[in-house]
Amino acid sequence: MKKVLLTLIVLASTTALMAADSSSGCGIGYQVLPKNSLVSSFGRALINATFSNTIAMTLGTSGCARHSIVKSDKQAVHYAEANIAQLTIELARGEGEFVASFSEVLGCQNAQAFGKMMQQNYASILPSENTTGVELYNNVKAQIKNNASLAQSCSLI
Repeated sequence: MKKVLLTLIVLASTTALMAADSSSGCGIGYQVLPKNSLVSSFGRALINATFSNTIAMTLGTSGCARHSIVKSDKQAVHYAEANIAQLTIELARGEGEFVASFSEVLGCQNAQAFGKMMQQNYASILPSENTTGVELYNNVKAQIKNNASLAQSCSLI
């Protein structure tokens, strides 16, 4: 009984914090209890704690907005997939219209430094001729994280 009471107190205290930043405004709990009141907010917190909202927040379902990280990844992955043939050629040269655009999609401030680093690490970025756009994106992201100056200048990584 003490554990249940303690759990309810913790949930009630976190509900107020969640209501302040509107975190309890989505997910299964919000679908069941949409009214904006203290009791509804507490109920949403209890339901959302029981049934994780992670997938809803990631996919943008159940009234949740997609997390910005997922949105930016999606755009960059799509760009890499749609332009892999051109990126393969231009990454080998370390410059070009598609490399510049890809660096922009990744939020990199210096397209020249991005292109040069991609050219230097070409074998790691495109390890085989069967490298997919998703793999290219993940490899580019890893190279950016390993480069101190690019890691700071690329805002979407």
